[in-house]
Amino acid sequence: MLKEDFHGIVEKIIASKSFGRSDTYANLLRYLVACSLNKNIPKETTIASEIFGKTEFDPSQSTLIRVYVYNLRKKLKTYYQNEGDADEKRLTIPKGSYAIEVIERKNAISDQSVPRSKKWIIPLLAILFISLSLNLYLGTLNNKRPIVNEDGLWGDLMHSKLPTMLIMGDLFVYNERDTAIQLTRTIRDPGINSLQEFEMFKSTNTRTHTEIEPLTYTHLILGSAQWIRKLSEVFYSIDKSYVIRTMSRFNPKQLQDYDIIVVGMQKTLGVFKSFYKDSAFDYDVENDAFLYNTDGNGETLIYKPSGNADSYHTDYSLLTKVPGPNGNTIYLFSGIWDTGATQSLKNFTEAKLLQGLEAELQSKFGRLPKYYEVFFEVNGIDRMELSSKILYVHELNYDSEP
Repeated sequence: MLKEDFHGIVEKIIASKSFGRSDTYANLLRYLVACSLNKNIPKETTIASEIFGKTEFDPSQSTLIRVYVYNLRKKLKTYYQNEGDADEKRLTIPKGSYAIEVIERKNAISDQSVPRSKKWIIPLLAILFISLSLNLYLGTLNNKRPIVNEDGLWGDLMHSKLPTMLIMGDLFVYNERDTAIQLTRTIRDPGINSLQEFEMFKSTNTRTHTEIEPLTYTHLILGSAQWIRKLSEVFYSIDKSYVIRTMSRFNPKQLQDYDIIVVGMQKTLGVFKSFYKDSAFDYDVENDAFLYNTDGNGETLIYKPSGNADSYHTDYSLLTKVPGPNGNTIYLFSGIWDTGATQSLKNFTEAKLLQGLEAELQSKFGRLPKYYEVFFEVNGIDRMELSSKILYVHELNYDSEP
């Protein structure tokens, strides 16, 4: 096949809806094709350097390249199941290789070759495998020391006699029905993040032939599964359980009955936004940014995310501990985007990052403060390879706990 033919196939795939709009995956596909045409199959370290700018990459310490190539295979498969269904020549990346191969359509394994009555077996086996792996993994935790230290930042949770509740910030969605043409759409409006905000929006809706109603379900963001996994590892290691709620299903009457961990984007924190009243940071809803009120000259610094959330980008996050209304404790892990919230929680649940956070607080105050807030800058690629650095730490003083 001529190079020009390869170029046409690649650009057609990249331009498709199934492939998505990620420049990183587009560049990765172009790069692997170019290497394959030159019969120079790259190593992980070379891909990391050429595509991601990581000149000191250790494949034994990071799965970044394998994850990206795995996802690229999935994108190619999705494309050939949709827009590329009739393509005679198909690109494929064999497992265990970073070479691009071309196969004829007649030789491609069609999804239709699996009898419809048997297709349910594959996801079922996957679920069983994941369940077995998780049980085996959790079983090994009994032989490990606790991930966290009872004399550290987890001390209050470990010594508390109250149960713990995890509340995840979810996204509000609603139905809009055009009665004139009998068309119903499901809408996610970034400006509506609670039932109260929806009711305000509904009361100002003056459009004719339009009915809007909230749905009985909400949308959990991508990081939710990772939040549960991280906390499960820690709580299992200290032999403590917790319950899970979404913000839209949280009953404020339970506020005093639990120690509470809240994780989510700043705009999804619901009633817990009121617990930032003593914070040095404000959240600018309109511009989706954190505002830092510096002491002294009254200057306000603006921290706003940048870049593409599906490739390299920068986010900002807050980790805050405040007293609850009944001698309980509330921990807030928030970001402007979900990557900020995820990395904020990782700093509290991964042993090495937690040690660094505790060392920073000890260095700043000579002790671990009872209540505090930590502001992070988070940098990463496609939500998988994230790193953070502490920009500010503040002690929060409460003369009398609420």
